[in-house]
Amino acid sequence: MIKYGFGNYGFLKHGKMENPPLVLLDLGVERRFHETYHLENAGRSSYGGYLLQFTLKGCGIYEAYGQSCQKLTPGWGFFSRMPEDSRYYLPSPDISRGIPDEGWEFFYLHFDGPAAQPFFETVRSLSGPVFYLAVSSAPVALFFRMFEKLENRESLALYEGSEFLYRFLAQLLGELEAPPAKGSPLVRQAVSYFKNHFSELKGIGEAAELCNVSQAHLTRIFHEETGQTPLQYLTRIRVEYALFLLLNTRDSVESIAVACGFLNRNYFAKVFRRYLGCSPTEYKNRGR
Repeated sequence: MIKYGFGNYGFLKHGKMENPPLVLLDLGVERRFHETYHLENAGRSSYGGYLLQFTLKGCGIYEAYGQSCQKLTPGWGFFSRMPEDSRYYLPSPDISRGIPDEGWEFFYLHFDGPAAQPFFETVRSLSGPVFYLAVSSAPVALFFRMFEKLENRESLALYEGSEFLYRFLAQLLGELEAPPAKGSPLVRQAVSYFKNHFSELKGIGEAAELCNVSQAHLTRIFHEETGQTPLQYLTRIRVEYALFLLLNTRDSVESIAVACGFLNRNYFAKVFRRYLGCSPTEYKNRGR
């Protein structure tokens, strides 16, 4: 269980870079309990940039774009670009609705910069306004290492705030995109089979048959837990292995296609170009 204190820290711009790609504005850990805590984001033009808030204990409520409210219990957070048509608040305790009388404890990151937009848009495309992370996950641990440093009054080095933000956002995406190590037995079995048999696997139906489910059921469950289809996951494994072979062997493109499980060279080249923007031959030759 994470042990933490409470507090907020703001940051001045350091360094000579005119427009840093990521700028850490402020962060903190807060507890709201038996008080009025209700923020409407549509009118917060003076509070620009991006806000990411993550629940550690208790429960908060987030509403966006006229949608139904979403309870933010431990592990749930929201990622917003200010100002936006949304709000978040501390609800009144209501045991019948599953809202405990323990307030809302959370950490937040407030930041800006042009490099934040791709992270924001990707997270929104993967999970919508709210997302889930295990409290024991790497991004949460990274946040608290930074928070502990600030609690100890240690100064940040030049661009350390930007470095921290990039690592946090990259780890967040990694957690949201990767198949969960502790997912359902079905997804774990499918992932293991894809990793070990991608070169000879004839199709997703073959993996579904091994898992004793229909292809449609496997696809639905896999997508619900990982955010991608089994075919997307399998294809990525094959392309990554193709990169290794292209960079480390003198094998022909045709033999690499077969070794990676693609039907033929033409289909391999089509898929490869979709991922890399060039042909396998061009990729292989540009490193020579």
